[in-house]
Amino acid sequence: MYRNLLNLLTCVLLLPACSGTTPHISVVCEENNVGNSIVKWEISPLIKGNVKVYASTDPNNIPEDSPVAMANIADQRMTIVTTDPAKRYYYTLVFNDKYRVKIATRNVNILGIQNFRDLGGYPSYPTKKRVRWGMLYRSAQIDSLECYSRRELKNIGIKTIVDLRSESELKGHTALQPGFNVVHIPIKTGDMEDILKGIQQQKIKSDTVYRMVERMNRELVMNYHKEYRQIFNILLDSANYPIVIHCSSGKGRTGIASALILASLRVNSDIIMEDYRLSNDYFNIPSASSYAYNLPARSQEAITTIYSAREDFLNAAKEEIERRYGDVDTYLQRAIGLSKEEIKKLQKILLVNDEQ
Repeated sequence: MYRNLLNLLTCVLLLPACSGTTPHISVVCEENNVGNSIVKWEISPLIKGNVKVYASTDPNNIPEDSPVAMANIADQRMTIVTTDPAKRYYYTLVFNDKYRVKIATRNVNILGIQNFRDLGGYPSYPTKKRVRWGMLYRSAQIDSLECYSRRELKNIGIKTIVDLRSESELKGHTALQPGFNVVHIPIKTGDMEDILKGIQQQKIKSDTVYRMVERMNRELVMNYHKEYRQIFNILLDSANYPIVIHCSSGKGRTGIASALILASLRVNSDIIMEDYRLSNDYFNIPSASSYAYNLPARSQEAITTIYSAREDFLNAAKEEIERRYGDVDTYLQRAIGLSKEEIKKLQKILLVNDEQ
């Protein structure tokens, strides 16, 4: 679960110390299956002392009156026990009473929903800002949920749900109950049923699927400019937040939409790629492909490929953008139609200074 997380810089805080030495602090936070938060940190150079943790359900107001947990900095990890797993908590970690880092769990475990995670905390370059926690989420499909799962969505404040699935994918699914603003922006990815059938009949092999997914991603960034513009229109209205964007697995269409959004916020490409790859940790591929266990190994590998977030898949979309437009910034402006003023407005909504 953590193999990618320590490579993913979720929050860096550089504050001047009295000695003149400024430690480099990176922190990751993960929700376990009982709702507690597992926090890990790395500090260079290493400093002595304690780390205190303060918690709040409001990411913009975390009082530092009474710590909910404390550990020795040298421990490099701690478990924060939450009193109400149905609520979402945001934390300020104070190292040696000097250095502050705001953090939250990247993943949010909600029964009936896979791959649900927060896009907050990522640093924006060259500004010394980061993406706000608790504003923008990405997820696999969200359909009819039990009351406690709907309550969890309400507890984290979700107002708007952007559904990228096609009309054919919605057949047989029960719509999410009232209480959320559900916006359907269909983006087709080809006839996945035919692809899966071809794999089961052993007509499509793993290497063929690999090329098909790369082609799909190139088509996604070339054929759906209007749909991405609709997504950004929703993001540009501050009244719509918090927002969650989802498709079937939360990897393909949602992955590309998330990458474009993070790029517009000046998050660098390495971090965007790490976020994309996290779908491999948070989407249950074995469960989604369990029907393939009786198929030959090559067919099983092909189905696993479909549900995987491979670097080459996202790179295929990026390379197509660069081939047609030169860079992602130009694509956002010329293809999607975002003006520089709109990009600045989005950054004002979704970015916050490190010290805030």
